[in-house]
Amino acid sequence: MLFKAFSLVGLIGHALTVFAVSSPIVHTTNGTYSGLNIPSFKQEAFYGIPYAQAPVGDLRLRKSLPYNQSWSGVRNATVRSDSCPGYNGFPLTLVGGSLIDGLTLGEDCLTIDIVRPANVNPLDKLPVFVWFYGGGFIAGGSADPKYNMSYIVQNSMEMNKPIMGTIINYRTMCFGFLASKEVLDANVGNIGLFDQRRGLKWIQENIKSFGGDPEKVTIAGESAGGSSTGYHLIGFKGNNDGLFRGAIMESASLLGAPINTPEQLQRSYQGMYDNITETSIQKGEIADVSIIMGTNTDEGTAIFLGPRATPLNTDEDVSKYIQALGSGLDNETVETVMKLYPDDPTWGCPFGTGPERFADQGFQYKRGAAIAGDYFMHAGRRFYANSHSTRSRKPIYTYRFDQAPWDMREPSIMIVPPVYVTHFSEVFTNYEILHLITNHQSQIVYVFDNPNNNSNFIGPYRSYAKLQSFMSRSWASFVHDLNPNNHGLQDPNLPKWPEYDPKQPQNIVFREGGSFIEDDDYRKPQLAFWGTIWPELQT
Repeated sequence: MLFKAFSLVGLIGHALTVFAVSSPIVHTTNGTYSGLNIPSFKQEAFYGIPYAQAPVGDLRLRKSLPYNQSWSGVRNATVRSDSCPGYNGFPLTLVGGSLIDGLTLGEDCLTIDIVRPANVNPLDKLPVFVWFYGGGFIAGGSADPKYNMSYIVQNSMEMNKPIMGTIINYRTMCFGFLASKEVLDANVGNIGLFDQRRGLKWIQENIKSFGGDPEKVTIAGESAGGSSTGYHLIGFKGNNDGLFRGAIMESASLLGAPINTPEQLQRSYQGMYDNITETSIQKGEIADVSIIMGTNTDEGTAIFLGPRATPLNTDEDVSKYIQALGSGLDNETVETVMKLYPDDPTWGCPFGTGPERFADQGFQYKRGAAIAGDYFMHAGRRFYANSHSTRSRKPIYTYRFDQAPWDMREPSIMIVPPVYVTHFSEVFTNYEILHLITNHQSQIVYVFDNPNNNSNFIGPYRSYAKLQSFMSRSWASFVHDLNPNNHGLQDPNLPKWPEYDPKQPQNIVFREGGSFIEDDDYRKPQLAFWGTIWPELQT
């Protein structure tokens, strides 16, 4: 992510050539690292630190092993590692070069990046924010600029609740989530998730040397990263081995697994899960930690429908789409879904856009988008929140992000920066409607409080920047205190974020110009219905 006054490269160069400040030094279990000063933020960073052996040669397509090198002297930790190989954008195209302009890909990628306040020592024991990047389990990396940790760490410092931020690189695509009989027989499925867990174990063993508290770790992520977070809650029947005490799941898809047979579902969890996620949650086989969980209003408009050879134009198209969600739903179930989601564009997704059909995407696109968003995102979020709040003594805080980008009407936004609009640009060719949609990924720029210069998400208005500060500080407050309400902002108009109560369930709605609390009852019969047929979809 770009800094407010400098690019990352420019700021690093400024720190190295202008400021005569000694480099931060940290002693880990393997050896000593020299990090990077970021004087404009009064922060320090350590990039590209291996947490596992390079997954190459005989270790390719194997569960990652602990990093086993040791050395005397000091190793440089001022340059990020390669990003793990993946795909670049939608439709899928195998990356031959960089995931993001100026970055490189390589298999020696199992590293962790750390950003902390300056002059931290091992006795400070700062809470630790661990981020798992999104990208559909097919792409992503810590070097993606939208995950710049400096601003959320800066907010925590200004709140007198300092935290440190970390990002774990993990394998994606066939390198991390290969599926075959041979893979299953070798018990090496989901090795990307095991990479993440290996990184969490490294944090337990080493973060104290950086001034972090291994007992105050919060794991978090968006999309695939949010789902990863949920899977770590469910994995090993909820035994998290003390690796984390809090979790933040943004736009996570835990229950609507996009597969076609029960064998595929069961195998996709092989090695970490003994049953489907719904059953694990119902049984309470889940790590008992404090949670933030939420979705964006118009999740279904992009990533899960995507460019299709056959747009949804007719009832028959929609019926076939519904059948494709599971393993051959019977006609009665399909008909029920069709009735719950009528062909009424005033009710469809993107919500609140009236009778406009966006017919260039398909005459019944809004109908399909409503179905997709609820099945993959909203229904699972509500199911999970109700289950957790009923069974656990730990709080769960839920949100609905409802702020469309300030201006997404120019095609040039596709390159400023490119990663932000991967899903937007591939689904919609009509750029005039993009600024109407609270889509997948929209909230990231707010959570990380990324700069608003040249940002079509935030624009020039202070009300957008205030929403950024509110959200980012709320996340930092949760990482520090397991309570998002200690953000330190004095605005009397800001609502208090309530704990989710199954007797009176409520979400906070994040919106420019006035966030508020809503009863969690939107599309109540529709979301409840998906919970009744998940067994049919998944068995």
